[in-house]
Amino acid sequence: MTSSQEFALSAARKYLQSVVFVDDEIYVPVPATEVRVAVKGAAPAMKIFAKPREPKIDNVVQVRDEADVDAVGKDEPELYHPKYLVESFARERMVCALYEPKRDFSTDSESEIFKLCERADVVILDWEFYKEPGKKVMELIANLVASAQTTVPHHVRLCAIYTTNQNLKHVASQVFDHLQKEGLQVGADGEYNLEAGSSRIIVLGKPTTGRPEDQVKSAQVAETDLAERIIREFAKMHEGILPSMALQGLASVRTNTKKILDKFRREMDGAFLAHRGLILPGDDAFEQIPELLAEEALAVMIDNQIGQDVAKKLADKAIDGMAVTTAWPRKTGNTDAGNISAVGLLKEGPGKIRDKVHLDNAALDTLHAEMDKGSYSAKERLAALYTTRTQYGSERKLEFGTIARRKTSETEYEYSICLMPLCDCVRLKNASSYQFPFWKLRVDNKSASSKGIVVELPDSSYIELFSMGKPRDQLWMGDFKASASKMVVAEKLGKDFVFKGELAELQWIAQLKPSHAQRIAQDIGNSFARVGVLEAEWLRLKADRS
Repeated sequence: MTSSQEFALSAARKYLQSVVFVDDEIYVPVPATEVRVAVKGAAPAMKIFAKPREPKIDNVVQVRDEADVDAVGKDEPELYHPKYLVESFARERMVCALYEPKRDFSTDSESEIFKLCERADVVILDWEFYKEPGKKVMELIANLVASAQTTVPHHVRLCAIYTTNQNLKHVASQVFDHLQKEGLQVGADGEYNLEAGSSRIIVLGKPTTGRPEDQVKSAQVAETDLAERIIREFAKMHEGILPSMALQGLASVRTNTKKILDKFRREMDGAFLAHRGLILPGDDAFEQIPELLAEEALAVMIDNQIGQDVAKKLADKAIDGMAVTTAWPRKTGNTDAGNISAVGLLKEGPGKIRDKVHLDNAALDTLHAEMDKGSYSAKERLAALYTTRTQYGSERKLEFGTIARRKTSETEYEYSICLMPLCDCVRLKNASSYQFPFWKLRVDNKSASSKGIVVELPDSSYIELFSMGKPRDQLWMGDFKASASKMVVAEKLGKDFVFKGELAELQWIAQLKPSHAQRIAQDIGNSFARVGVLEAEWLRLKADRS
């Protein structure tokens, strides 16, 4: 196991908390014994139900340790009992809920079983319900996958089919075919595992006799070992430095939830309401609470981040595993033999190779082309993650830092960033028109000095945009009407969000993070402050050369 895989496993073990196990034979139906008790002064006798008798299990041998195996023989099946399954998760500090659905249960989005499974990190399902193999399971999984693929944010979920079925490969194949038939995106990851967007579906076997040996070795798991296998399968969904670090960060927030909640105490309500009253009507303190919560979560993640030694080991092992072959020619005039390996840059930074290599965009493009390994736009995707704020809500608003575009021809667009100060974007009068300042962004900086950003377009491609130019060429104004929410809100047209102005119709593209938007605004402000003076030209040239 690599260092990256070990770290992902550790993060998954910290993150996972809730498991739902669904089976139609969890509880043994035992009728209660009816006892009639005559009560003096009462007309009919009262019915009292005695404690149910313990279920009698015939012809089953329980095997729990090596001594039992020696006593009964290795060909005897183990006694399957959900109790051992629950205990396996308890040892990992995970809560496992047991659910036995009624006969002919529904699996749609309003059903009890769907609502129970929707919130769980892991869902474990039997394959056969009430003598009907596969049908209900495939319906439920399809509904869960469809919900995960259409809901934003997508819910990460591991679905495990845990069955006594003899042919586990056939079970996985049936699920794959059903999801494809339902029009869902699904791919195979081995013979027993499926990937469907943010959901991973695995097929595991309960211990039984008669199963092919290859399936016993790779997919059969005793209930006492199920938790460990589930954690490993969940970790596979997040292998890699960035996914496992994200899982580690979210796990730290989950485990410190009580500490965060303790920061927001009931006895502070009075002080909060006084604060709110003092800033009304200009601001409402309720709008400030998400930022306060985010800062507490950020503090937790920073305080629980990995150390530099661990980070270096994690990165170095990942670099070694990539077997990077990129090597750059030495600068002209350098008499040392051989090219310079890119591994030195990846492990130690540019300091030691900058004087030996022309470390320009062309050189970096060569390195990215190798390291992305066919993952188109990986570097653009990372750049956009640094630059733009992910939108999880269903509305798009026009505010400071909003990137929008308008058509200039059948195939070309003009991109702009909104420069309206944030305090002037809110508390607007409904149906009133307001002028918003915009700065045009260029799609090519032509090697000139500029501030570059990367944003994702509606078709999931990426574009580089640059802030540069003179105010007389780049600045323009647009009129837009505020909505009932006291902001300018985009109208949803199909998959697009559109701001319909009096002079221009803009399509919402992205929302910059505040620091990136402020950097652009700072540069634009400086361009307005430039002062031209008359001076001796020889003196100016002399100063420029210095």
